[in-house]
Amino acid sequence: MYYFKLKKIKISFTLLFIFILSLCIFMLGCNSTVPADELGLVAPDEETVAPDFTLSTLSNTEVTLSQLQGKPVILNFWHLGCAPCITEMPYLNAASKDYSDKITILTINANDSRENIKDFFADTEQYFIVAIDLDKQASSAYGIRFFPVTFFIDSQGIVRYFKLGEFANENNLRESIDKLLKED
Repeated sequence: MYYFKLKKIKISFTLLFIFILSLCIFMLGCNSTVPADELGLVAPDEETVAPDFTLSTLSNTEVTLSQLQGKPVILNFWHLGCAPCITEMPYLNAASKDYSDKITILTINANDSRENIKDFFADTEQYFIVAIDLDKQASSAYGIRFFPVTFFIDSQGIVRYFKLGEFANENNLRESIDKLLKED
């Protein structure tokens, strides 16, 4: 009889442990949005409409930011002489491929010639748009002084966040995109 009571208590504790563990996993899974500041994102002090621009692209077309409204836009300023910029290019490319139905990733090179940019991407299949800003039209409108800088623009053309510096890893970029999508 004593054996059955111990076994019953042991089963009860095991079930209680499984229940508590499941509850913790559920709560963490449902509350997985990382706060903006932990992602390195900064929200503008006021609601700001993203400055519009039209730039030539690496594929010899033009891109106008306002024509991309309807889907959120990740706007990344970079150049070839910036090591952190180069580090995050594969992150941007992978995210652009995986989120293509939900966002547009537009990168703006502010320093390099079309030929040098083409050489850089020669062996890579690109999934994002590369615009060229040699006259600094977009860079000036966004006040770019350091690289890389990334802006998170919602589907209505409002700047929700910006990030100064590189993403720590691809997951950091993806969590930032998920945050924008959740709030859009």
